[in-house]
Amino acid sequence: MNLSQKRLVIGLRIWTPFCLVVRASQQSDSNVQIRFGSVFNEDKSTGFFDFRTRLKLPNTQDRLRLIVESEPDSLAPESLRGESSQQNTLIDSALKSSVSAAVRYIEDDIGLDVDAGIRVDFPLDPFLRLRLKQGEVVDQWEWWQKQEAFAYYSKGIGARYGIGLGYVVTPTLDLGTDFGITWLDKEGLFYARENFFVQHQLDDSNRLRYQVSFLQSGEHELEPDSVLYNLQYERLLYKDWLIGQVIPQITHEADEDYEGKLSLTLSLAILLGPKYLH
Repeated sequence: MNLSQKRLVIGLRIWTPFCLVVRASQQSDSNVQIRFGSVFNEDKSTGFFDFRTRLKLPNTQDRLRLIVESEPDSLAPESLRGESSQQNTLIDSALKSSVSAAVRYIEDDIGLDVDAGIRVDFPLDPFLRLRLKQGEVVDQWEWWQKQEAFAYYSKGIGARYGIGLGYVVTPTLDLGTDFGITWLDKEGLFYARENFFVQHQLDDSNRLRYQVSFLQSGEHELEPDSVLYNLQYERLLYKDWLIGQVIPQITHEADEDYEGKLSLTLSLAILLGPKYLH
């Protein structure tokens, strides 16, 4: 198993369980992820619901694919604090979920894909996206970078760049860092985020991730927004499609003089797709 595969098995992004969804999208054409739970803060508790899907529809050409997939709530993921900043009820959170239908042109040789489609919202939101991905695995090291330009009819235009570096210490322990920055024309702001993380696979059913993140934003110069650090524990509860997750997090906001606020996320994730339902 090479480094890239190990990262897909062990890795966690901001909250994606075990990166199994990423792994599934590479091995199968379609997958669905449903995640819901509660966030307990010092003064209140809220619920959340998250729905993610990627469906590759049949009868398309090799380079042209019709894709139906979930759309993120924010065009600037670098600004997200995770569920610790969740303000909605479970129902409101579910209603915010949206999907898009797009025709995707793919050039695997240069890591290019171009999407033209419609975000299913009220009103419907046409969009165009161009994305480039590069990366390489050298022994125990891996690097990757991504560039993206996008234009939404209602949300305006923007651009994003991300770069990351990973190192596998042992087959069950790896560490890394990544940096991402997004510019949104409609807001006239840049959003940036840097993550440092250590990922530990305890056994086949239990994983841990330790992460520190630095968030910044600004019109011309980036100013500190917040610092957050968390511990993510995840366990396979049934086969490889039902996952439990516990995330204690401390968030320091710049506009609150970096006073630490503790939150606890408890959630379940259900993964559906050819890989899981057997």
